[in-house]
Amino acid sequence: MNKASIRWLYQELPDLIAKGILTKEAADKIQQHYGEVKNVTKTTATLIILGILGSLLIGLGIILLLAHNWDQFSRFTRAVLSFMPLVLGQCIALWVLKNRPQSGAFKEGSATFLSLMVGASISLISQTYNISADAGTFILTWMFLIIPITYLMQASLPAAIYLIGITIWSGIYWDNPLKAVLFWPLAAIIIPHFIWTLRQEIYVLRTAVLSFIMIICISFAASFSLGKTWPGSWIIIFPSIYSIFYFLGWLKINKTTTNWQRPLRLVGAVGLFIFAFQFTFRYVWQYLGAYSYGLRDFSGISALPDHIITIAVVSTAALLFYSNIKRKHLDIALFGAVPLLAMIAYLVKEQSVVFPLLIFNVYLFILSISRIITGIRSSNLAVVNVGMLMLALLIIARFFDSDISFIMKGLAFIIVGIGFLAVNLKLARSLGGAK
Repeated sequence: MNKASIRWLYQELPDLIAKGILTKEAADKIQQHYGEVKNVTKTTATLIILGILGSLLIGLGIILLLAHNWDQFSRFTRAVLSFMPLVLGQCIALWVLKNRPQSGAFKEGSATFLSLMVGASISLISQTYNISADAGTFILTWMFLIIPITYLMQASLPAAIYLIGITIWSGIYWDNPLKAVLFWPLAAIIIPHFIWTLRQEIYVLRTAVLSFIMIICISFAASFSLGKTWPGSWIIIFPSIYSIFYFLGWLKINKTTTNWQRPLRLVGAVGLFIFAFQFTFRYVWQYLGAYSYGLRDFSGISALPDHIITIAVVSTAALLFYSNIKRKHLDIALFGAVPLLAMIAYLVKEQSVVFPLLIFNVYLFILSISRIITGIRSSNLAVVNVGMLMLALLIIARFFDSDISFIMKGLAFIIVGIGFLAVNLKLARSLGGAK
């Protein structure tokens, strides 16, 4: 039961007690079972967003003002001014910790402002004293210095800035495997904060935003740092990463929520379907080596980090898949089976590209039917429609991918459309939504 439903139930309890439907003891047990529900209103969310935007605008404004008049100042004045943004940001952060420690808006806003001021001060000091450094060194130094802000202020936006920063840093060194692969241990530094936010309150906006940013950054970083030594390895690496997202999204760290509040599950499922659907096309397997972007002739110690991280990612996906099979969560395991099938398809593609095509066409057909059956059994119209949409996309793709006449294709589309309407009408009637 999600947060809104629990809040509604609590509002109904006094009326249920008054009508004799529930006893006072039963109502108390219900409240003990679901626990306290914090009121995170739209006003609170608005305050947090406005606080963050205000901090960003003020920080950028200060940087622009200093940059405009910078050449007119003496070196000593520039040195003093270089530290002023940092000192100002620290003073604001200390004031918030002392006077507004429970305010999410104040903490996120002040932490964001301080994070920007750290970067501004580093840049200004480097320019004042002609300290030469490349973009990668500047970004990495800046990111290291804002790590404490995330934990001291318990703020998620500095963590998001950190993830974006180290992703950009990894992209700068995409052709240097020993550097680019360091994204993974660097990203691990922020994991404790991410877990803390989930345990504190899984429903809040910042957790969802941080999750989305983490997904995006990991996806880009994987393309920058992995699969450089093994032609076509992306076909196993990326489904493995998204299956990890998907499986982790099902972990009940807190109470069950909607899909958008569990980005790992939502994006993981969408990503896995997209990969599986892509793998049903012949060109993917015929030109697999051509998609090995950034492939280099690395060997020995240079290739070792790539191999270690790749094995770790694939092994984690396999363990999570096995765990769901063991717990008999077959529906979840079926969606997360894409990496395993990709590995099998990769091994048999040398015999014939027909085998990989057959594997993923059959897989998507089974997955679509299972979604439809699950939705019908649970009377969940959304799940049924997702299953039918997946099946329709598969059928349409195969029709356009074949030499069948336009008349047959048109008839097939009509049949699929009628199927959609018939199933939806039947479910709507069973749910009392249509007569």
